[in-house]
Parts: sequence; structure tokens; C-alpha cells
Amino acid sequence: MIHEKESEYQAAFRPHLRLLPGLDAFLKNAKDAQIKMAIGSAAILFNIDYVLDGLDIRHYFEAIVSADDVAHSKPDPETFLKCAQQLGIAPTDCLVFEDAPKGVESALNAGMDCFVLTTMHTAEEFSHLPNVIGSAADYTGLAI
Repeated sequence: MIHEKESEYQAAFRPHLRLLPGLDAFLKNAKDAQIKMAIGSAAILFNIDYVLDGLDIRHYFEAIVSADDVAHSKPDPETFLKCAQQLGIAPTDCLVFEDAPKGVESALNAGMDCFVLTTMHTAEEFSHLPNVIGSAADYTGLAI
């Protein structure tokens, strides 16, 4: 039933599925610079696959960690620690891009810095989190 519900939602949302402004160039530049990238999401893999394949961006990511892969959800650090492990990178060498306070807290708990995307929250909602290194509404103008 869950997959049926999610399939209906995906079909209804498909006309609205698009990248945040600037994300395509940002991903291309990161890939060209040989920066390893992962998806660490509290979503189920079924929904992550929908976005990655619907936007044709799967090829940018070397690892995907979903809610299906962890015992503890954000703000527990498990999701981001698994991403770092799969990429073969020390957690302290990772930079997380997040749009939710629990996600930024999860990055903090993993020992990772975080750049906040203010798509759903204001920058002020993250001001108490010491690992935030910056914020923006989208990826426009962000350089690697």
C-alpha cells in the first residue's frame, strides 16, 4: 500500500519535479573537480530513485543512503556516517548540504560542517547550530 500511495503521489508531482536553480551547474562542476558526492536522506529509496531518475542526476552520486539503510533517523548521525564510509572519506572532510534543522543537527552529530539551503526554513532557524558555514536559497552562484 505504501508503494501504491507513493506511486500516485509521484505521478501527480511529476510535472513539478525540477532541480533547484543552479544545481545542475553545481553538480557538473563538483563532478568535474572529482569531488565525491552522496545522497543521505530520510526518504525511502523508492522516492529517492524517483527524484534521481526523474531529474537524470543519479550519475553524480557514488553512494546513496536512505531511510531503508539505517536503524536510526536524523538527527542521529548514522545516515551521514554511512555516506562518508561508502565514499571512503573521513566525516570531518565532508560537507553536508541540508534544508532541515534535524538534518543539520545530524551532520553536527557526525562531525560534519553543513551548508543550509533555505528552501523550507529561514536561516535564523539554524542559528543555534555551530556547524553551519553558510546558507542560500538555492545553488545559484555557488562555486566549488
